[in-house]
Amino acid sequence: MIVITGLNTYSIYNLPPLKKTIKECFNIDSETKKPLNIQQLSKRIGENPSLLLCAMLTTDSMCSKFGVECLIEVLSGIADNNPVHVATLDYGPRQTRPFNFTLTTRGFLNEVFNSINELLCERNQACFSFTFIPENKITKSDLRSGQSNLYGTFSLDLTIELHMTIFADEINQNMEQQKRIQKDFLIGRVVVEFDGIQHLSDEQVRKDKLRDSMIQGEGCTVFRIQMPYQQDGTGSSKVNKENLSTLLNGQVEDIKNHFRNRLHEAISINYLLRSLIKSNLQKLPQSQLNEMVNKPSFRANLPSQFTNDLITQAAIFKNI
Repeated sequence: MIVITGLNTYSIYNLPPLKKTIKECFNIDSETKKPLNIQQLSKRIGENPSLLLCAMLTTDSMCSKFGVECLIEVLSGIADNNPVHVATLDYGPRQTRPFNFTLTTRGFLNEVFNSINELLCERNQACFSFTFIPENKITKSDLRSGQSNLYGTFSLDLTIELHMTIFADEINQNMEQQKRIQKDFLIGRVVVEFDGIQHLSDEQVRKDKLRDSMIQGEGCTVFRIQMPYQQDGTGSSKVNKENLSTLLNGQVEDIKNHFRNRLHEAISINYLLRSLIKSNLQKLPQSQLNEMVNKPSFRANLPSQFTNDLITQAAIFKNI
């Protein structure tokens, strides 16, 4: 479901299809070949995300083709063949990219998410999603809220967030008065910057380090993907392309490892999630409990200390 803002209810109900609006506003459709081949890109990340990224590239002077192509590789790598959807669209007057769109996917951690939900009873569920915010413009004063003399904005090439939402029955002693609860948790946030050759000057390196420091002060991890050294001569185009592909693949794996570690930390210390899982495990017959926790996929996808603690607690409860 797409969350739409900037319009009243009547206007939302009468909105034309997004593809039609993009065609009318930006002259981009499924037949567009440049600056991005929409048909080929749609096979990787879906048609609407492809149309929106192409519209962003053609309208934002700060957007480079190198940056958008790297963004697509990161997005595709995190999605890991899972569908990518449009998450939000803003039809209001203040737009920093077409409709201020964001994208979402369940991504490469699907097996971990499934293992967690196996531990919850049918009425409880943990939903996970990655959110992608391209060309995310933030004010400097937002990064340093205590300094009112900071002016201007930063345009972050790509912000990625991993969220967990828990839907559950409230845990209490009076079973007849259980309420449904919904709790949202931000598991991790990273900023990915795509640096072309203009970022190699001493002055730009200094500016980038200052910006990274301010962003990291807000709890974000910054990854910088720099254009590899460009070779000249016969066959250089193929070599340069291969070097960039190798670099991107390595950086995408670093970002995935970062989110995997943040998720493992979160499920190990999240009190609500642990309480719901523990409550469900205590209701299971010992044979079913043993069968569940000894699945190879279960052991492979979840932190070992987390699984060992839950098994121990459930076993102790059954022996009381």
